[in-house]
Amino acid sequence: MIVDSHVHVIAEDASRYPSILRSRDENAWYSTHPVTAEELLALMDDGGVAWTILVQPIQVYGSDNSYLADSCAAYPDRLRGVAVVDVGEPAAMRADLHRSIREQGLAGIRVNLATGAETIDPRCHPLLESAAESDVPVLVRVTPEQLPQLPALIKRFPGVAFVLDHCGFVDFRDGPDGRGAAPLFEVGAHDNLYVKVSTMNLYGVADDPGTLLKELGRCFGTDRLVWGSDYPHTCDRGYAGLVDYAREAARALPGEGAEDYLGRTAAKLWCPSPGSPAGS
Repeated sequence: MIVDSHVHVIAEDASRYPSILRSRDENAWYSTHPVTAEELLALMDDGGVAWTILVQPIQVYGSDNSYLADSCAAYPDRLRGVAVVDVGEPAAMRADLHRSIREQGLAGIRVNLATGAETIDPRCHPLLESAAESDVPVLVRVTPEQLPQLPALIKRFPGVAFVLDHCGFVDFRDGPDGRGAAPLFEVGAHDNLYVKVSTMNLYGVADDPGTLLKELGRCFGTDRLVWGSDYPHTCDRGYAGLVDYAREAARALPGEGAEDYLGRTAAKLWCPSPGSPAGS
């Protein structure tokens, strides 16, 4: 079963689902290759993808998760959602998390800590406490400069399943053992840490992307890696091509590592009862 853990959907109805964009970049992915939930379902069928985890596109909708939530509600057997909750006042964060999880039925939250500061904002702590109480995974977006602080955050909240977004955006051009990748590998394995290795990360390796997956598997455990296409932000191969590219790279993982990376681990995190939908 393949589960894509990172796709962004864009609504056709801009009146019902308004963007936060002050000016629209006609060359940006959301203008050139937008995909609706219905269009995504057809692409999933073509690519053999059972489930997709929709991730709120921050730059387009900010923390208004309406379209993401409505898409998941319309297609609950194929789509799960990860909502964005802004870091700020504790009561407001808890209310936003409660609304996303309890009222909108979403499967997790995304916390954007990569806001220009080199330190992790401690104001996120009440939100993480609420995530632990609600037993939902937290997709955490940090910069390479913030990665050295991540282990302390992970240890402070052992009840939270952290999923590191896009490998912490480290530079893999010199390979897994290069200086650019060091901040990620220095984080090390933790019982409550998962690492999302998306297409942009696989593309970032000068040589075989399978080598990167093998090294990440050795460091964090192959059952702690999840794949995300990053479609349509990444769209150069078309959706089915991105799925095939991930399948090929995953061949390098030993044992059942490919099955874990391509879907099984993501299903455990976000799809508690995945069943056997079309494409499995």
